[in-house]
Amino acid sequence: MDGEPSQDPPVRTFLKYFLMGLASVALLIPLGLVLITLGLPVMAALMALTVPVVVVLALVGIPVFLTAVLAVVVLSVVFGVLGAVLAIGFAVVGLLLKVVLPIALVGWLVTAYISSRKRAT
Repeated sequence: MDGEPSQDPPVRTFLKYFLMGLASVALLIPLGLVLITLGLPVMAALMALTVPVVVVLALVGIPVFLTAVLAVVVLSVVFGVLGAVLAIGFAVVGLLLKVVLPIALVGWLVTAYISSRKRAT
């Protein structure tokens, strides 16, 4: 039996799951109604108790929130500008390594070749 698939015929398996589902629904619907009946008044009381807390947080928290938002905006601008400057710097270094350095190397080789020819003659 351990790990083996069930040998029940399909109709019996269907009937078993159907009856278990029916029993679950028969138990859960009344339980849900009881929870709604008890839970809604409790939630209403808790909501009434939180109204003063929400008002105080709104009065105190909005300036704090705006200050935090302003700090995030300032930091994002600073890091954005810094990122742009670094990106331009990396682009310039890449351009130097890929374009200017090979041209300078070829120029230096040509100059060295021409100067060695002048010394030889």
